[in-house]
Amino acid sequence: MTLQEIVRRLDQFGPGLTIYVQAPWQPQANAIVSCPRDDGGVPDEAVAAGCGYFLEVFLALGVLRQIPVVSGQAAGEVEQCARLIEYAEWLDSDDKPLSRAFPRQNYPGPMIVRCNECGKHFDIVVRREGPQEYPCSACGKELVFDFEAFVRKAIEQTKKMRRKRRGRR
Repeated sequence: MTLQEIVRRLDQFGPGLTIYVQAPWQPQANAIVSCPRDDGGVPDEAVAAGCGYFLEVFLALGVLRQIPVVSGQAAGEVEQCARLIEYAEWLDSDDKPLSRAFPRQNYPGPMIVRCNECGKHFDIVVRREGPQEYPCSACGKELVFDFEAFVRKAIEQTKKMRRKRRGRR
């Protein structure tokens, strides 16, 4: 199977699975979808196929949902592969400007956050860049939420996971 074939059927794979692709990453590169080993390492079938860690299925689906629809047509498979490769390379990079991964953040944007005081979830609307205060609808406690800081933290966690997986077979 190739990366392009996986992209064609991506929504048929479970979100807990991971995509493994043979280097150099390109649409026609050999690829498989599998569960990582229990220790987080690359599964034996991926190693046997010459494939290494690429992206989790849920991440790939999220990246592809960000591609804008132009003239009522969705992006083609090759363009989708190119976007996934660009994102995976960006994750590998030590130089990670947020604008490259998330080119446009449209404000206002709705989100659900959890109150650290009472543990309840509540809706907020992120209206601009930077930290903002939001009162919890259940207990009234002010929560400070910064969307960009949230994204940076998620990226750093992903980077740590990638390093862990690469360090093992």
